[in-house]
Amino acid sequence: MKLKFIIAFGIFCLLANIINAQNITQNIKGKVIDKESQSSLIGASVVVAGTNPIMGASSDIDGNYFIKKVPIGRYTIKISYIGYEDMIINEVLIGSGKEVVLNASLKEKVINSKEIVFKANKYESINSMVTLSARQLSVEEASRYAGGFDDPSRLASSFAGVSGNLGTNGVVIRGNAPKGLLWCMEGVEITNPSHFANVSSLGAGAITALSSQMLSNSDFITGAFPSEYGNALSGVFDIKLRNGNNEKREYTIQAGLVGIDLSSEGPFVKGKKASYLFNYRYSTFGLLAPVLPSEMGVLKYQDLSFKLNFPTQKYGIFSVWGIGALDYQGRNAINDSNSWKSDIDKQQYSTDLYMSALGINHKIILGNKTYINTSLAATGNGLSLDQKEYISILKLMPSNKIDNYTWKYSLTSFVNHKFSANHTNKTGIIISRLLYNMNVQKKDNNNMLINYVNDKGSSYLMQAYSQSKYDITNDLTFNIGLHSQLFLLNNHYTVEPRIGLRWNFNPRQTIGISYGLHSQLEMLNFYFVQQQTSLGITEPNKNLDFSKAHHIVFSYDIKLTENAHLKFEPYYQFLFNIPVIPSSYYSLQNLENGIYFNDSLVNKGKGSNIGIDITFERFLNKGYYYLATASIFNSKYKGGDGIERNARFNKNYVVNLLGGKEWNVGRNKNNILNINAKLCLMGGDYYNPLNYSATYASQDIVENESKAFTLRKKDAQILSLSASYRINKLKHSSIWAISFINVLGYKEANTYYFDKTSNSIKQDVNQIVMPNFSYKLEF
Repeated sequence: MKLKFIIAFGIFCLLANIINAQNITQNIKGKVIDKESQSSLIGASVVVAGTNPIMGASSDIDGNYFIKKVPIGRYTIKISYIGYEDMIINEVLIGSGKEVVLNASLKEKVINSKEIVFKANKYESINSMVTLSARQLSVEEASRYAGGFDDPSRLASSFAGVSGNLGTNGVVIRGNAPKGLLWCMEGVEITNPSHFANVSSLGAGAITALSSQMLSNSDFITGAFPSEYGNALSGVFDIKLRNGNNEKREYTIQAGLVGIDLSSEGPFVKGKKASYLFNYRYSTFGLLAPVLPSEMGVLKYQDLSFKLNFPTQKYGIFSVWGIGALDYQGRNAINDSNSWKSDIDKQQYSTDLYMSALGINHKIILGNKTYINTSLAATGNGLSLDQKEYISILKLMPSNKIDNYTWKYSLTSFVNHKFSANHTNKTGIIISRLLYNMNVQKKDNNNMLINYVNDKGSSYLMQAYSQSKYDITNDLTFNIGLHSQLFLLNNHYTVEPRIGLRWNFNPRQTIGISYGLHSQLEMLNFYFVQQQTSLGITEPNKNLDFSKAHHIVFSYDIKLTENAHLKFEPYYQFLFNIPVIPSSYYSLQNLENGIYFNDSLVNKGKGSNIGIDITFERFLNKGYYYLATASIFNSKYKGGDGIERNARFNKNYVVNLLGGKEWNVGRNKNNILNINAKLCLMGGDYYNPLNYSATYASQDIVENESKAFTLRKKDAQILSLSASYRINKLKHSSIWAISFINVLGYKEANTYYFDKTSNSIKQDVNQIVMPNFSYKLEF
């Protein structure tokens, strides 16, 4: 018996050693297309540099290629095609858990007199119509950068010209409020895809509803964006969803302190091209409760996202995609009056939120010069808040009530035609039907709820654009276009020219200039503010015009080495037509939270943002990377009284220092350990001083409006750390990860409030040290 056991154990150990000795490999596949016409490139060469013997493949009649059994690790991929610029993609991570899908869009040469190599740098946008102020976001960056928390918004705050804060993921671009950012998904305008969106800050939320399992590389643009984007003042987040693997079923399971994450992808039927990809996340924040402010109460969220892809032989590509998020936040009042230490103890609330987007896209390629892309989508969000407060020992009375629901049904369509290697045009329309059902109530001094907004109906926003890209030479590109909007609620319209020029005047240096006139509608609740007059209830803001801004950007970019560059971008933005309260300091340029708003507005406000963004970056190579960004700027505004003041988000400076190192470890060097850090230094926001005597007299916060935005919050020093360990096995990979935001314990000061229980003025101060520990399994 012992002998049999010894023999069996010996065989087991031998097999284990044989398996461990095997080279762990993975497949690389993708598609090679013309960047402008999207037509397939047949016979393109794809080579994996650094393999011995050299591994590679050629694209087939549909532009697809497949490279089998590439040993795991990081590689440089070179893609070439006769008459086109070569593309080199560095540091592609090949892991054992999932096949690597690497699609390439090659640019046709204008002049074929010399060999041109395009290096797929992350500071080059995916959209070829974007001239300057753009950055490509990769999924790997989102998971690797410290402080990112797998959140594209928080990741973007590491880039030059962008700032954020601890409590929300709002994106402040060049001094503009977070509400100025446009979100797009699969080419369709959507609402802010964040959990707990627009609660503490309009245009911001707590954490993204976008799972990194769903994302493909996407564009982030910080100003002077091209004509296809409208209804935005500060920037654009153009999110792309990846297609599921159409040949092999793959799965991802992740569990951590913030919740669980489940993902699945694969072909509907093996051997067919149609594929699916879906992801579900659920979190209660229960394990993080000890490090979160107690007044936040119970937090729960869940989200579901998916993409279904159906390529056909004759009728183009159909895709169905969607994202949905459900959130809950609530807190009960303390019933025992002897335990009341502040007003917060006497208050209770229940908040339910949702956001959703569902789209059907169709893309058809006509010949090798033209393609048409059409989308039908429904997007929406909702907020339901029921807040109550004890006004006596036994009487719990409503204090605030919100039921805000908005939906949008949209048709988005464009035609892209490549006239020649020099000239490509893109012309399209966006027709959006806006539906709303809004009710906002707030208690008055008599503890009675009064309506701030109470309206239900619909309107339309129509947009049209045309833009052309001219490659005058291989090194000189000129973009020009026009965007127009019409808001049928009040028939206001805009005509917005856009123009850009970029010149690579030698192989290592590039200069450019870009200009755009941009405009944006305000959130719908501002248009339907209600006021009681002698003639009855009126809505004084229905005729509000678009907010508008001229934005001009210059750029100088120098390539220091093959993997490092230095970029300077000075800019100037002039804002005008901004809604303001007449004869007041108040301007929507500074808007942070405006749900409880019922004043009259006029489009007479102005503002300016002037500054310079500096980026010094070394991309990941030889196991390490670093990124240093600095933004020095000055943001001003004029309210309804015409007095120039500091804008709320005039931080004056933002400095980010990021870096990371990775090591190949394990017996066969198959595993990867990486450590990352980020330090953010930035100035504080401006705010209004208090009128203390009036505050104590009214027992409610009263600001000293004559000195509006003269005080400034203290500067911030926020340190974030992360580390991960990837274990590659024959059929799966696993990743252990840990991350911390705000390791130094910086305290973020928020609003003041009057506490009637203690008869004192208090300030909401958060000291959030956010940890996350997670385990991910890919197979």
